[in-house]
Amino acid sequence: MFQPLLASATRAVEKLRDIGEPLPDDLTSQLAKLADDTQTDDVRAAKLDELLRPYVLAEAEIDEQGLTMARRGAAQPRLVQHGWRSFLVRIANPYGLLGDLSAPSNHVLGMIDYHSHAARIALADTLTVVPRIATSWLEVNLAGPTDVSGVDVEYKVISLYSRAGGTRQGELTFVLTVEEAFETVTRSAGRQAYKRMSFESRQYGAKYDFDCLPARDIRLDVREPDGSTSVAALTIRDSQRRSYPSKTMRLAPDMFFHDHVYRATGEMLTLPHGRYVVSARRGPEYREVSVEVELSAVTESIAIELDRWTDPAAHGYYSGDPHIHAGGCSHYSVPSEGVTPETMIRHVRGEGLWMGSVLTWAPCYYHQKQFFSGSSISPRAELEYPAMQQAQGMTWDPQDTDRDGQSILRYDLEVSGFPSSHSGHVILLGLTDQDYPGTKIIEDWPSFNLPVMRWGHDQNALVGYAHCGLGLDVGTDELPNHVIPGFQSIGSNEIIVDVPLGAADFQCGAEFTPAAELNIWYHLLNVGYRTLMLGETDYPCIYDDGPGVGRTYVRLPEPPEGDQALESWLGGLKDGASYFGDGRSHVYDFAVNGSADREQAVDAAGPARVSATVAAWLPADPPAAPAAGQPVYSAPVGWHLERSRIGQSRNVLVEVLVNGVPAGSVGLLADGNEHAVEFEVELERSSWVAVRILRSVHTQPIFVEIAGQPIRASRRSAQWLHDSVDALWKAKSGFIRETEQAAAREAYDAAQATYLVRRDECEVD
Repeated sequence: MFQPLLASATRAVEKLRDIGEPLPDDLTSQLAKLADDTQTDDVRAAKLDELLRPYVLAEAEIDEQGLTMARRGAAQPRLVQHGWRSFLVRIANPYGLLGDLSAPSNHVLGMIDYHSHAARIALADTLTVVPRIATSWLEVNLAGPTDVSGVDVEYKVISLYSRAGGTRQGELTFVLTVEEAFETVTRSAGRQAYKRMSFESRQYGAKYDFDCLPARDIRLDVREPDGSTSVAALTIRDSQRRSYPSKTMRLAPDMFFHDHVYRATGEMLTLPHGRYVVSARRGPEYREVSVEVELSAVTESIAIELDRWTDPAAHGYYSGDPHIHAGGCSHYSVPSEGVTPETMIRHVRGEGLWMGSVLTWAPCYYHQKQFFSGSSISPRAELEYPAMQQAQGMTWDPQDTDRDGQSILRYDLEVSGFPSSHSGHVILLGLTDQDYPGTKIIEDWPSFNLPVMRWGHDQNALVGYAHCGLGLDVGTDELPNHVIPGFQSIGSNEIIVDVPLGAADFQCGAEFTPAAELNIWYHLLNVGYRTLMLGETDYPCIYDDGPGVGRTYVRLPEPPEGDQALESWLGGLKDGASYFGDGRSHVYDFAVNGSADREQAVDAAGPARVSATVAAWLPADPPAAPAAGQPVYSAPVGWHLERSRIGQSRNVLVEVLVNGVPAGSVGLLADGNEHAVEFEVELERSSWVAVRILRSVHTQPIFVEIAGQPIRASRRSAQWLHDSVDALWKAKSGFIRETEQAAAREAYDAAQATYLVRRDECEVD
């Protein structure tokens, strides 16, 4: 059976060529000649093995039970620090077993050294052990198909990444996992099937003294367009699009779930010689730039000039993300339940955000609450846990930049994983105390949200709901729509009770479909409430990309600075102009009849002039069609200006809304320039007015009251809110403690009574 062996060897040799480590040309030609050789299969197989032997790092033999034994091959075990080297593996399979060759420790295709902290999820409780990190230096991947086909001998490609330089000892071990559940399949009919081997089954590895060529520290010269220094998100890839440093070898501030790392001007990356593409961005107000570099023995630095296409702060608008986390979700849960403020500020700076609200929540509550101070902070972006960094080989020093003071953190609270979370996850911004009165543990907190909201208001905090659209999709894109949702998830459920009782200020979104997120908001506005809407990310739970996937821009007379920076930002949010979205489009200077005041009064119905300056940026051409099953862009269902593109053009639609219904629209060229837009709308009654680019940006409303009459724009909105309270009680009352049922029912009844009063005050359906 020489042909399957030759096909396997040919695929492996081609794979080495494709990943940039080709074997000599004469060897490839000799391999091809074996196809026409007239000698016996055994002779040709021996010739093939002899040709490939110098490039084989490991020989693995699979016994009749599926256990593997690895031996050293003839290839010299030479690696490169912070780089990849690839070799051949010869697999002997005399019993014809079928299955997949994989790693026993972390579910990565291939074998990672048993001490690799790439297995941090499986070995989370040991991540803080510095000696383990010090010995976690080797990552190994089987490149290409990893299936064992059942032929007597086949060849695979193995790629090894070394975090270390110098001579290091390591071991390669392989495990066969069968294709069919709990059975091993053989070629020979009638042969007894064997049980599937667990990852704990003993394997026999090959030990090596690896010689790892040291890499070099490369300084990163990141510059703003004006030449100032800053922090940016940098993605470094080789010709195989592998990210550097290795994602599975990272410690904070570098996250294993990012392709990028955040680096400041003058900071270092350790890279081996070779060709790379370095891409840089600093949030959506910047166009991504890419530079190709060839690193050699004389390369000392990489120059990167950022490309900002708009600057909201130049118009007086300051960005913030009210919902990011330092623990839980994609953050590994140790060391010490997440990362420190020094890591979080680096991420916020790297995304060009002015404000980042770091919310402590249940998975990290007892540890992360130590960072709460009731004040805004802007710490130096030091490397956390020095002993671990030293063990990891992180030798670079953090650098200060000209833009550091333009990013602020404030630690606050998300009531998520608490007894009331079924009613929606509450965000409390601007707290002075994080401990609910009379409680010692999370389980002591109230089992519905209203008491928590009022407690927040007692501290002058701004309180509202996170990821508002979760569980509120009703299968239509219509806005507003009148379908009653099931309230089966953790969106802004109880907001419909809390707002009429004066206990909720906002909801957050820009993460899911607009109809799911905006419908409650539009209905509340239609019956006269001043509820705010904010853009958020819920990083790294809903989105791993980084802080600021969803953003809120608040107009302020001065930048938010000092220990009361959040209070300044929230004050502007409550009383001034703001907008939210994905940061790829912006609405500056939104005004009605020339005034940006949120509350306006006129004597009589009639026409109103709506004006704004709008800027948006899209690439000239739509993205290429994605591979099967892959999204076009990172947000799977959320807000992204690309979803606003009109056909194949570069245009998007700017709409003016009156009481949630489009009253005019204009196409806008998303070329990054600022464009003045103006509409004339007819205001027949007291109304709210807003501007949006659906799925990218939405302003807060301007409220226009005519002849002193309150906004009562829709009976149907009031009725929908009333009826939704019934649906909410049906869905959530069973989760409320019996001792709190009466108080909750009283609150629900009071909210419904308020809606009925406002319904009767409405002039139109």
